[in-house]
Amino acid sequence: MTDQITTTTSTTEQPEQADLSLAAYGSRDDIVALSKRIRTMLPGGEKLTPEQAMSLAQYSIAVDANPYRGEVYGWTDARGKFHLTDGYKLLVRWAKRQCNYSEKYDPMPATELKDGDIGYRCWILRDDARPFLQQMIQAGADFREAFEIAATSAVGVVKQAETWSSRNNKVIDPPKGWTWDQVARKRALKNALNLSHGAPSPREIAAMSWQVGDTQTTPADWQEITPQMTTEERERTALLSAQYREQKAEFDSLTPEEQQARLDYGRSVLRGEEVLI
Repeated sequence: MTDQITTTTSTTEQPEQADLSLAAYGSRDDIVALSKRIRTMLPGGEKLTPEQAMSLAQYSIAVDANPYRGEVYGWTDARGKFHLTDGYKLLVRWAKRQCNYSEKYDPMPATELKDGDIGYRCWILRDDARPFLQQMIQAGADFREAFEIAATSAVGVVKQAETWSSRNNKVIDPPKGWTWDQVARKRALKNALNLSHGAPSPREIAAMSWQVGDTQTTPADWQEITPQMTTEERERTALLSAQYREQKAEFDSLTPEEQQARLDYGRSVLRGEEVLI
C-alpha cells in the first residue's frame, strides 16, 4: 500500500502592504492631484513628464513650497536631466522664520570673472550675529574687517553664454521683469542664504506650522477651533491652550508642598491680602 502525501496550498490572503510614506511628504492622493494641476495649470508644466510632475509635487508638499509662486521649480537641462530647484522666495521665507538678516551686494572684480560674465558677492549678516560684530569693533577691529568675519558671503554669476547667443550673434533677453545684474544678485543671495541659514528639514517645517509667535503649540491645542473663527481668534485660542498646558505641566512637576504653597499664594492674591515676597 502506497502512502499518499497530500499537499495543500494555503489560501490565506497576504495583508496589503501598508503605505510607508511619511505624512510629512504628503499622501499619495495629494501628490497625484497636485502633479496633475502642475502639468495642466503651471506655465511650462506641460513640458514635464508625469513622473517629473509628481517629483515636483512631492517636493513642494514636503518643503511647504508653492510652485505657482516660484518658490520651487522643476526643469530639464539640455542633457535631459531633471532638476528640482528652490526659488529665492522660498529661501528668504525659510531664513526669516529662523533669524532675520541684512544683505549687502558688492560687484565682483573683473579679475575674478571671465570676459563678459556678470558677478556679485552677497553678504548676509544675521541679526543674532550683530552682538559679535559690535564686540569685535569695540575690541579694535575696523568695521569692514569685523563685518566680513561676522557675516556670511557667497557669489552669483551670470555667464556670457547666458546673455549672448554666438550662434545667432545677438543679445539674449533676461527673464521677464529682471535685468542680468539682478539675476546675478539673486543667485548670490540664494547661495549666501544656503550658507548662513541652510534649509530646514520636513520635520522642522512641520514644527514651524504649529508655532504661534514664540510659543510652540500642538495639534491638541487646536481642538477647540471652529470654522467660524477668524485667523486671529484661532491663533489666540490655540495660544491660550498651549499656555495652560505648559503651566499645568510646570505645576504637576512640583512637590505636594510646593503645590500647596502655590495654591495658598494664589488664594491670598485673590483675597487682596498683602503678600510678602
